[in-house]
Amino acid sequence: MGETDQFRLDFEWQDPGGARGADLRATWGSLCIHFGAACISELQDRRSRSVRRQVCLPLYPLAEWLACNWWFLTTETECRGVKAPEFDRRHNLRWAREGFALPSLSIISLGDSTELRWEQWEVPDTGIKFLSRGVGRLPCSQLAEVLGEFVGAVAGRLLDSGIQDTLLQSEWQAITTCDEAERTYCRAAAQLGVDPYAATPLVEAQLLDAAASIRPELLNELLALSSVTSLTADTVRLRQATSAIADDTSNVDALVRIRRVLSAVHGAGTAWEKGYGYAAIARSALGGENWKSSTLEQLADRLQIDQLEHLLLPAGDACGVFDAVLGFNSCGNPRWLLQRKNQTSQQFTFCRALFEYLVGREGSFSTVSRLRTERQQMSRAFAAEFLAPKEMLRQDLSGSWVTEEEIDDLATEYGVSPFVIRHQVENHNLAHVA
Repeated sequence: MGETDQFRLDFEWQDPGGARGADLRATWGSLCIHFGAACISELQDRRSRSVRRQVCLPLYPLAEWLACNWWFLTTETECRGVKAPEFDRRHNLRWAREGFALPSLSIISLGDSTELRWEQWEVPDTGIKFLSRGVGRLPCSQLAEVLGEFVGAVAGRLLDSGIQDTLLQSEWQAITTCDEAERTYCRAAAQLGVDPYAATPLVEAQLLDAAASIRPELLNELLALSSVTSLTADTVRLRQATSAIADDTSNVDALVRIRRVLSAVHGAGTAWEKGYGYAAIARSALGGENWKSSTLEQLADRLQIDQLEHLLLPAGDACGVFDAVLGFNSCGNPRWLLQRKNQTSQQFTFCRALFEYLVGREGSFSTVSRLRTERQQMSRAFAAEFLAPKEMLRQDLSGSWVTEEEIDDLATEYGVSPFVIRHQVENHNLAHVA
């Protein structure tokens, strides 16, 4: 589904019957959740032996959960390979059900857009199974508008019923009346995984220190990758890394040729499609499509970088939570720090940094990391297609089925990890992996 698909929470107030609790009775209703043509809330009710598209429940618990997790839902990004139960509690609607039935719908920020992921789920002790599954994206502004209208409607329903001073109403009041400085702080705390209204003075001080000492374009990614216990140390390391780049005085621009060759390259489509598109054009512009590099040094030769030390600064562990940090030195020339890794990982990280350099704003700093933002997804797609293009892989595969051993051999040949080869093979339907 495309980014223009509409996300909707359609609801109607209903007779609460014998429901207990003033807030629950006042907000009893039916709810139908849509994304485009998909009905996320479609369910099978085994007790009534029926299939329907809406759930019937008090809407107060859901609205309260949305308000209490507002800054997480609209700001907090996810790390690849990290499955934290606390993150799921802040981002999946099923944690708002309080004994009723709600679908398993995750809402996760990707930076400029938001990803919705929903799956089939049988709700314990209810006889209800949600049937729909899918993935979609929409602009962050649209998500905030839809969720805001829903929470505001439930809060207004309480007020019309003479109910005041609930947690929902106090949380929503704080969210809708905060000024820009407060919003900036709340977003920063949420990126760190901290409730902005429950942060300790120590955490507040750490956030303020990070905001004051880190380049603004790097702050959100630092907070998303760090934690309360490591933020101070991570802030120091990132500050040292950016200072090492900015203070470098070399007047050699090792990438002047590639910048000139690729200055007109533009991508279109989804994050992955943009990354693939950039890579295909870049390979062609650099002297034909049928070349491979099994090492970083071979890749540097292909890019006509005479000496890698003209581009890469000694990194060691200076990158901290990032795989790479890149920016411009005192002479205006690009300089990169790559985390010390094995050869194949370094070549892949190098290509992701190359993408950031090619599409980034001149003079700004950027990073390569494990975050699941659209920008990081683009750089992963670029590096995969730049180093192991699908059409070359198609020619090198032995047949419609490939073994793990063949994947390992191809990974060595292309100078990437087996994961990258498997990803390219499966994503482009080049073959079946035995």
